[in-house]
Amino acid sequence: MALETNETDKINAVLTDNPRVNIFLQPIAAPAALGLAGFAGSTFITASWVARWWGGPDSPLVFFPFVGLWGGLAQFIAGMYGFRARDVLVTVVHGMWGAFWMSIGVLYAFVAAGTMPAHGIHEHFPELASWFIVVTCFTWSAAIAATARDIILSVMLFSLAIGSTIALCLFDYNPGVSAGIKAAAYFWIIAACLAWWRTTVYLMEEAYGKGKVVKYFPVFRVPTEKGAPLLVPGLGEPGVKRGMPGVI
Repeated sequence: MALETNETDKINAVLTDNPRVNIFLQPIAAPAALGLAGFAGSTFITASWVARWWGGPDSPLVFFPFVGLWGGLAQFIAGMYGFRARDVLVTVVHGMWGAFWMSIGVLYAFVAAGTMPAHGIHEHFPELASWFIVVTCFTWSAAIAATARDIILSVMLFSLAIGSTIALCLFDYNPGVSAGIKAAAYFWIIAACLAWWRTTVYLMEEAYGKGKVVKYFPVFRVPTEKGAPLLVPGLGEPGVKRGMPGVI
């Protein structure tokens, strides 16, 4: 609509009129289900190899395409959908770890193409340690935040954070990484198994609702999560209500 400067009545009406805004909420599936599934698969494959359960030095060249897509791209997409679900924890965790696995996949693609030399995971690796500084710090933050949700998710993130802390210290300070990295791998395996269990619970809840079957798949929700309202009011999200710096 165009207004001429001489149309004062129309201009005043526009300026004084309250805008009529409709907000449509579009339900989506829990992004964490995809994110945790991608995390569980990629982490278990990689951590079990790091723990030397199977494979050899060249194994990553075969399994990292799957890890990069399933644990990287799929998990990153889940993190981005966390924005639409208004789930900050999902956005941070899966966005970050999805980017991590995609980046590792790109590194191994360069190695496979012969454009950069291979670097063993059981060796001193300060460059990779710089990555772990970031993911470790945010994973500890997420683990603490997850204590307000359920025990399975919280323990998963704490296991992931502990394993990442061990790896960070070994890659950065210890030239003899081989023995200690196995301990980190076992914490990652625990995290992967718990992520698989949490994903299974999402699948069972969607398939059977809150019926008798779901009680056999506990996640041990904490009182904070149990008492959360079904409809959470806005906390200053753009497009929902004006920002309220005193609230968030």
